Amino acid sequence: MQDENVTHEPEMQEPVREQMVIAPEPTPGKKNFNTLLTILNIVMLLGLVVLYFIVLKPGNNGTPDMALIQKASSGSVTVAYVNSDSILEHYDLVKSMRDELEAKTARLEGELKQKQEAFEKDAAYFQEQVSKKAISESSAQEIYGQLMGEQQKLYELREKYSADLSKQEFDLNLLLLDSLNNFLKRYNSKVHFDYILSYNKGGSILSANDSLDITKDVIRLLNEEYAVSGK
Repeated sequence: MQDENVTHEPEMQEPVREQMVIAPEPTPGKKNFNTLLTILNIVMLLGLVVLYFIVLKPGNNGTPDMALIQKASSGSVTVAYVNSDSILEHYDLVKSMRDELEAKTARLEGELKQKQEAFEKDAAYFQEQVSKKAISESSAQEIYGQLMGEQQKLYELREKYSADLSKQEFDLNLLLLDSLNNFLKRYNSKVHFDYILSYNKGGSILSANDSLDITKDVIRLLNEEYAVSGK
């Protein structure tokens, strides 16, 4: 029986080599917090749209709100802004969330790397056995099927981990935006600005008066609250 099996090995050897595909090492991409900047810019743009409708009231034959125009022309409309780039860099909550996300990313990458290395080791051993004609055609087909199944599991696990990281990043961004919105509501209940805008490099606001910048004060108070909350 062994002689019969050996005679079939050359027919099995070459197709196995051609069909074997070693999966590239799956490494979920590391995410950043650019999503938050996009959200903040969208919120700011919506604010400008709302302002347009408040002042001009297009639904009312385009008649301007004269009271609001008089308030603006008299200089009694108060505006301030926060630099979202600085908040992302200096807000301790952001640092904590970023560290958490990076730690989870590193852990999942480590797990995938271990599984990938184990798979490549098994695949290399299989190919070696085939090249030596040390296993029968039927055994080679069976092992090959098992390896392909393991490879598919690696692909699926990589996609799952990537989706998990993306969801966590999205949830953290929502948490951060909610934290900022809630804080600014409390903050503005004391200072009473008419508008607090978001400013960042490359955003919709091309230039801003530094005297309207309340970023340092906001970051200081945000971090004080974060420290008191026990993190």
